[in-house]
Parts: sequence; structure tokens; C-alpha cells
Amino acid sequence: MLLGLGIVLGFASIGFLCWLLFLCAVYAAPLFVAAMVCTMLYDHGVLSGAHSVLAGIAAGIMMLALGQAVLASSRDPALRVSVSLLLALPAALAGFGTTLGFCGMGDMGVVPGYLFATFGALCVGGVAWTRLCVIQPA
Repeated sequence: MLLGLGIVLGFASIGFLCWLLFLCAVYAAPLFVAAMVCTMLYDHGVLSGAHSVLAGIAAGIMMLALGQAVLASSRDPALRVSVSLLLALPAALAGFGTTLGFCGMGDMGVVPGYLFATFGALCVGGVAWTRLCVIQPA
């Protein structure tokens, strides 16, 4: 009984993490920018720990606001596609890493694991890109 419950809860938790990944994939680029700004400011000694975290959060918020403002105001399809792809690329990388991590939890070989992770990156990046393309200009 407990073995069956463990298997069911394991599949449910992996499903929940995948759902959370697809839900938050649009915010991968602002999170990446925030982490990089925070790390750069702290590593180079420009700001202290708390101040670099606040500056990173501000940079991530500005990245999200700028991307959504460009998508909401521009009618040029080339600009919209390029901004959407730039915002969806970190989501694809997050999908690749997450899927590769899930493959490492099982007994999958290296080549099938990387193929499956590439498929996961295409799925997560595609979902993020389509969610960003839904934003229509005003």
C-alpha cells in the first residue's frame, strides 16, 4: 500500500513541477537578468548583499516591464517575434535543464536523456513563446 502511494505521489509531484515550469516559463528571462545583475554587482564589490539583491529585483522588474511594453505597443511583426524569442530563450534553457534533471532521476542513458531534454526545451520554449505572442498591441 505504501509503495503504491509513494509511486502515485512521485508522479503527482513531477506533474506539479512540470505544471509550475510551464506556468512560470514566461518569467525566466526577467529572473535570469535579475540573478545576473545581482551576482555581478555583488561579485565586483559594487554593492553589499542586500543592495545587490534589491538592484537585481529592480532590473528583473524593468526587464519584464520593458518586454511587455514592447509587445503591447509594437505592431511590427519582426520586432514582436524577436522580442518574444529573446524572452522565450531562457525558458527553453530552463526546460532543458529541468527535463535533463528529471532524466537523471531515472535510469535513462546519456543520449536518450539529452534527446528527451531537447524535446523538453522545445516544449517549454514553445509554450513561453506562444504565451508571449498572445499579447496583442493596443
